[in-house]
Amino acid sequence: MPLVIHEHGPLFRVARAGWHDPVDASYSTRESHRWNPPNAYPVLYTCCSETVARAVVRHVFNITSVELDELQPDVRPTLAELDWSGEVVDMASVAGLVECGFRISYPEGYTHAHTQPFATGWHVLGAEGVLCRSDAVFRTNHRGWVGEHEEWSELAIFIWNATVAPRLLTSRPDFDWQLE
Repeated sequence: MPLVIHEHGPLFRVARAGWHDPVDASYSTRESHRWNPPNAYPVLYTCCSETVARAVVRHVFNITSVELDELQPDVRPTLAELDWSGEVVDMASVAGLVECGFRISYPEGYTHAHTQPFATGWHVLGAEGVLCRSDAVFRTNHRGWVGEHEEWSELAIFIWNATVAPRLLTSRPDFDWQLE
């Protein structure tokens, strides 16, 4: 049985250029992601801090020698700040990982094929989302799974189970949030 905790915002969403509604989760149904298979249920993927949002941008755009402010305007991401709260499965803490039967080295060694069946099962149980360690933070070598989870975690909101819809607070196309 998973460890369920209450989680609340603020949350941050990296919105790709051209997205008209950063709270729209329909894009997630078109391809496979960590917590949903393709052509399945919508999941809104969010970050618990601007630090995680920066890691997501670097991972998504495969930033190496190019600086974020050098990206062409038509591909620059926007940072949306959201307000949300709900009951989620804890896949960020050691206790939460143990309860779910995952190694404490997660996300290392886990693929979408490992995590998607869990999310499908949690959907049936009524969970509103999954609080998890950020794979983008892991991949960008910021392996700091200590301290407050907000510095290194993501929250995947199961839109179909969420009792409260995520609410957009601000949308920031500037690059101040991307500077370390």
